[in-house]
Amino acid sequence: MTRVGPIDFETVGETLRIHDEVMDTTCRIAADDAMDVEQVSDARFLFPVDATVSFEATTLSMPANSGSCVRDEGGDVERPLTESEAAFPRGTYYIEIEANCKVYVKVFDAAFEVSFERHHGPDAVTVTFDDRTLVAIGARSRHERPHETITVPDDPGALLEALPFLGAAVKEWSPERSWPTLRGHPPRIERGDDLSIPPALSRPETGVTIATPATYESLYAVAPLAYYLGADMIEASEPELRLDNGYRQSLGDDAVSTEEATALLERCFFLDTLVRTAGYYDVPRQEYEAVAGALSFYPPAVYDEAIAEQLMEYLEAPRSTFEGYVPRPRYAAALRDDPADATILPYLVRDLVPIAVGDDRAVSDRALVTGHSVPPIPEGDTRLSVGGFEHDLERPVRDVMEERIALLGVGDTARDALSDVLVGEEHRDDAEPFALDTAVPTTATVRDTLGTDYGFVHVDAPLTDAGFACRDGVLDPATVDSVSARVVSVVGEGGIAGAALDGLVERGARAGVATPSIDTRAVGRTVGRFLSGAPVERAVAWSGASGPIRFAGDVTTCPVVIGGGVPIPQYALRSEGIDCHRLWVRAWWSGFNSMGGLTALYAEHVSDQYRLVGTELEQPPALSSEAVAALCNEREAVYVLNGDVYQHDHEMTPDEVRQSAARALADQSSTRNDTQF
Repeated sequence: MTRVGPIDFETVGETLRIHDEVMDTTCRIAADDAMDVEQVSDARFLFPVDATVSFEATTLSMPANSGSCVRDEGGDVERPLTESEAAFPRGTYYIEIEANCKVYVKVFDAAFEVSFERHHGPDAVTVTFDDRTLVAIGARSRHERPHETITVPDDPGALLEALPFLGAAVKEWSPERSWPTLRGHPPRIERGDDLSIPPALSRPETGVTIATPATYESLYAVAPLAYYLGADMIEASEPELRLDNGYRQSLGDDAVSTEEATALLERCFFLDTLVRTAGYYDVPRQEYEAVAGALSFYPPAVYDEAIAEQLMEYLEAPRSTFEGYVPRPRYAAALRDDPADATILPYLVRDLVPIAVGDDRAVSDRALVTGHSVPPIPEGDTRLSVGGFEHDLERPVRDVMEERIALLGVGDTARDALSDVLVGEEHRDDAEPFALDTAVPTTATVRDTLGTDYGFVHVDAPLTDAGFACRDGVLDPATVDSVSARVVSVVGEGGIAGAALDGLVERGARAGVATPSIDTRAVGRTVGRFLSGAPVERAVAWSGASGPIRFAGDVTTCPVVIGGGVPIPQYALRSEGIDCHRLWVRAWWSGFNSMGGLTALYAEHVSDQYRLVGTELEQPPALSSEAVAALCNEREAVYVLNGDVYQHDHEMTPDEVRQSAARALADQSSTRNDTQF
């Protein structure tokens, strides 16, 4: 066995077993005879890998999913592995394999043929060489959860010393780090008596330094920027960004400004996504076409520059040239000026979350939702906790065909409302591809259901000071020691329901929602949106539920995937006239797409270019009322017409579209909140 960091290689006869230690997944490559494996340097690879071995073979068989391809020696794509057979002349190539971990097979000076089968079995791709050939196998962990733990005492000076090591998980310090798959999850932070940094972690050397006061207020605010830039950190009375070419830029007066740190992070991140088009994946991008020509530099020209030189170009670009194309963050975070909140930092910086201390007005108003480390939690916001993030990471996203739902105390109309709003071919192929259980909320049923691995559980037994008011008595939620339900919905007033919900997340749920009351149809719509791949917060927002809503856990991720993991799109339609309507498209994050990921929507009225997830982009041209009605009735997305979510409980007509336009045009203030973002 060869052990190098998060990847293990083990040979068993004719099979090379590649084990991702971080994600606990395995990929296997089979050869035509026994392998004589040798560990080699990863310097042989153009692409970032965690470990590399080499051996000789005549035939290789391996798994492959969508996205697998053959690249030439320079890294350019020769051909995707989507055809049944393909031949390649003698040369040096990379066979890029999308499997349980990222795998690259480097072929040295050989000709070969590739056959591909359209399935996800163990032998989806077979490579046959003309002669016995030297190959090198490089593998990279998906690294979607922490692999190491840093111990930090309750001393801001120690946290300042530890923060640079969060960047140890980033796989490459080029614009490619804007890809979510190249930003490994930072190590955990735990509180202890002494600072302890695992020897496996290294401090990045990027030529970027952040000088900051050693206070929790400043350290929390600057942590996402430091992680993304791989910055060293030093203590100073005035916060500023320092580059090794001598350039300096202020990050605030006396303390790090959340607004300034966030604006700089958004600038660096977004412009990196444009520059990376000269790298591994040159795909057409709607934002690139709109922005690149207006910049003061040509994005591909700075791809190979040092980070300091890239930043100098980025800082010269007027914000106005790209303002409308920067993806919205999934959430913003409001933390306390307290050492206890240091433990939540790794989960926030991983998603480049804007962080403020104390006053949540300082965090980005562009975020989907704001998370708080402690109550009170304002209406519509969520309580963030280490437990909720960990439960999210430990339990993989589930396909809709495997999902189970439990509705306790809900009428039959919920099932009809659920069916009305389902999105996706999977749902049309099978009227109910998921399992839906209903029951009366007794104390035993509520306890058992919360302890079962359901994807979504709604309990319509009101929460009181004593607990769930069930049909046969009261169940104290604190007595449910272990919660296996992934998302929990409860009914109750204010702080009582919120406290119970927080406890359920700490004991196993990944997320939850509490409402004072919710009607049966809104419950059904929430579940229908959830089963269509919507984030929990959006599923509730799109359901029509009214009244103050309170969340717990990470409610911005999609616990369910459909269509191979493509995020659910939202079409926002805004009327400029009775028969003139503009279309904006937004795609949400899923388990496979976070900040920096791409998605493509193939539809009549949508640009056929890729776009960053989290963006809201206008699609030309304007649509007629007839076209809007036809679009809404396609049931391929969530449709928001002048601020109203179309629930698909009837057939949309052109006259309804005109009526909506007339109302919107009469009340110009409706455009302020018409996207439902």
